[in-house]
Amino acid sequence: MVVVEPSPSSSEADGLVDDGLASTPPSAAPSATGEAPAPVAESVDEPTILAEVPVGSTPGFAATPPPGAAAGQQLYVANRAAGVLTVVDTARNAVRGTIPIDDGPPQYLAFSRDGTRAYVSVFSERNNAVNRVVVVDTIRGGVVASIPVGTRPYALAVTPDAAGSEVWVPNHDAASVSIIDTATNTVTKTVPVAANPHWVAFSPDGRFAYTANHESNLITVLEVATKKVVGEVRVGKSPHSVAASPTEPLVANVNYDGHSVSVIDTRTNKVVSTIEHVGSHPQALAWAPDGRHFYTANVDDGTVSVVNAESMTVTARIPTGKSPTSVAVDPTGHNAYVTNLRSGTVTVLKIGG
Repeated sequence: MVVVEPSPSSSEADGLVDDGLASTPPSAAPSATGEAPAPVAESVDEPTILAEVPVGSTPGFAATPPPGAAAGQQLYVANRAAGVLTVVDTARNAVRGTIPIDDGPPQYLAFSRDGTRAYVSVFSERNNAVNRVVVVDTIRGGVVASIPVGTRPYALAVTPDAAGSEVWVPNHDAASVSIIDTATNTVTKTVPVAANPHWVAFSPDGRFAYTANHESNLITVLEVATKKVVGEVRVGKSPHSVAASPTEPLVANVNYDGHSVSVIDTRTNKVVSTIEHVGSHPQALAWAPDGRHFYTANVDDGTVSVVNAESMTVTARIPTGKSPTSVAVDPTGHNAYVTNLRSGTVTVLKIGG
């Protein structure tokens, strides 16, 4: 059964497939692009658990569409071994269906500025035969393009300009970043960076991009306009994920083997704070929309740590399922969603009032 009615040129195999976990297929929300953003909730020091949602096997990463996006109240989950994106209706905390990714295991994803496209990095852990970014139409629920990139593409990001004109893709084994033109779905430039880039994030003003280079213990700083490396910042051991504050000139990264977080001032590109002992092997980091807290997914102790961004202290450790690998935050700031790789679930946290 196809949940979203395909156009005559679409095939059922490419559509959003009802997998039996959701009984009421919601219609796509109308686009709110250009509307004033809704106020965000004030984040709290100690979130509470709202729900545990079964989402299928090996959910490794999740993301929510931008504020006001056409995709509406949804969470997209990349299920690696299952080879699908699972779409969760966040109004009901229930799965509405899946989108097959036939190219290979979906690893990470990012949304276009209007939410009508999801860019999905695809590679296989067994070999390096498949290295692509797949483009998904979130309204019709099908794959519309497949773009070859460097070896083992990790956590990609869309540029914060109004059009979202580029996708920057860190290629783990190629020590590079592929830059995709979203108008043509082609790679226009490849930029060398330090070894093993895992993640890309952009500074709040959009001038700089930051890559977390896992085995190098470095954050590479690139100027977006020139697409050139302009600096490197030494951080803790094995930086894995990096994310920008929505309110302050800061980026924070988790140090996987350092069990810590480094916070960088984007005006000076220097580390201004280090939070030790956030959890065992923190793998991902996300900010609350009000900028008052950020969250780390600690894969080896089954927790999410809450860090107060003013005091730079851990205020809570929330138990989740087995092997939490990512945290996605609702653009309104009310809820956060944690993928539990070995439990096949998403933990829903109430993070704001």
